[in-house]
Amino acid sequence: MPTSTEPVRLAMYCTGCMPGYHLPCFAGIAQGIFRRHGLDVEITDPEPGPDNILAVDAGRYDLCLTSVAHFLNAKLRKPAMEPRFVFMIARRTHMAAFVVAGRIARGGQAIAGHADLDGATVLGSADSAFVREYVTLLRQIGGSPGPIVDTPYEDVMTGLVTGAGDVAPDFVNLLPKFEAAAAGSPAHIRVLPFYQAGVDVYGSGLVAGRSLREQRPLVLHRAVDALREALIATRDEPAAGLEALTTRLPAVDPGQALADWRAGEPLIFGDGDDNQLGTMSDQTWRRTLDFFASAYGDPGEIELTALRDNSFLSGSQELSAAQK
Repeated sequence: MPTSTEPVRLAMYCTGCMPGYHLPCFAGIAQGIFRRHGLDVEITDPEPGPDNILAVDAGRYDLCLTSVAHFLNAKLRKPAMEPRFVFMIARRTHMAAFVVAGRIARGGQAIAGHADLDGATVLGSADSAFVREYVTLLRQIGGSPGPIVDTPYEDVMTGLVTGAGDVAPDFVNLLPKFEAAAAGSPAHIRVLPFYQAGVDVYGSGLVAGRSLREQRPLVLHRAVDALREALIATRDEPAAGLEALTTRLPAVDPGQALADWRAGEPLIFGDGDDNQLGTMSDQTWRRTLDFFASAYGDPGEIELTALRDNSFLSGSQELSAAQK
């Protein structure tokens, strides 16, 4: 164990929409995992969307949690930016289709599986990230969206419950919030994650700035190892970081935080091999870039080395990534 600790600033991701995603970080603090790895981690509030990555690029944070979509949109805004993914937490896409079980959709039948999404009406705005990604994902599995029911994001959950549209595209982690919106109504929410339809693209992970990677590489190695340990600790005991999380984010409902962690857990541990945690393959990155180009427009030629740095994965993880 290191005899001293190194300061590290880590910006969170989306604390309002899926606080449970951050439980491992708070478990790392509560259980002393970061300190055992020689780290004094300061968890900070995130900047909105792509600005979180650009804040790492500017040196305001050492690390941040973010989605691949936010990262690539930041790359579009600043092609020469230096941050890189060093650990892919959600190795499956967060995207899912939320429907009301048993309700007859526009196509004349209830939506029971991904094939039934074909032609169903979609709640949201045509230019929103969720609708863009939903349309792209649906086309990847051979379907086509029905009419888009223009709906502000804050009204999408209520619109689904009341029948304003057939499908609400969102992150699978938000299942507890959809269920809360349906509470007291006859509606029973069903979620159809797109990874279950065979869509294999990356979701979200840990991004490190150039300074940490090049000037303090040992510290980053420790941070990656500590995050891996904290993820496993949270899988084994989801409430390990709950008190620390709700102390830092008092508006968060503890039950919903645990529920959204469980909803997103298969994105992290779904392949059942802990040696794969965090790893990134060139093949999946290329699929992810193709998906992004279809959803948001062609970002142009991007070298994979401008997106990811596998060198901070330890032991069997690094070997596993190199073999793919």
